[in-house]
Amino acid sequence: MPAIKPILPCLLRTEWRSSAEAFRRSAAIALMLAVCAVAATDPAGAQSQTIDLSRQPLGVPPQDFEFWRSDEADLGHWTVIRDATDSSVAIQRSDGSRDLRSSLAVCKTLSAVNAKVGVRFKLIDGSMPSAGIAVRVSSPKDYYLVRVSAFELRLSLLHVVNGMPEEIAGADADITQNHWQSLEVVANGNSFKISLDDRWALTAFDYGKPVSGHFGIWTERDDVTRFDQIEITPLTHANGDENLRSRAGGQSTTE
Repeated sequence: MPAIKPILPCLLRTEWRSSAEAFRRSAAIALMLAVCAVAATDPAGAQSQTIDLSRQPLGVPPQDFEFWRSDEADLGHWTVIRDATDSSVAIQRSDGSRDLRSSLAVCKTLSAVNAKVGVRFKLIDGSMPSAGIAVRVSSPKDYYLVRVSAFELRLSLLHVVNGMPEEIAGADADITQNHWQSLEVVANGNSFKISLDDRWALTAFDYGKPVSGHFGIWTERDDVTRFDQIEITPLTHANGDENLRSRAGGQSTTE
């Protein structure tokens, strides 16, 4: 009588090998998806953009900017200059007019909802020396503004809607003329974290739906103001606190 081969154990071994191989493939795919998800939401991987003024000609308007005074073009008042104190190249806005309207230079090359924007500024002259960073600029009359004023010795976050500014939050600040200072804002969801001279100064919240927009630099009236070291870093996701606070309660934090 011929011997009977052990078919069942062989089938079991084959099935086990197939299942193990399928498990390994599934695990590898899951790992790749997890890595891709982390890369897609990691703000550290976002591309930063620095406005390199050193390569731009002096005496002419800075490249890649649009210039506005309310909803009118603001031509002939923004120029690239060399600062005599430290030989740095800067953007200067100057105008002898005491028109109450503010001036805005908008960078055309980048648009985002969430971003970290930093700039160095120097207040030279003017009846109300002030400077600012504009974020989420959807039109020359609609944006958020981080404003510093040497006249008021104050740092503020404002929401400008149809040209009308409304202060969301503010704090006393040491702002001086003829002195380079740094200003930074991290606009992330409903929160705005603001730093002055590399130190945290204010965090404010606004309940409005975040919208995408451009970024820019701002000054007002007859001010003579200089800006350099402009850097914009888009953030790829909002933080988890964006719906926890609102402007309605006046909720903000300061040192």
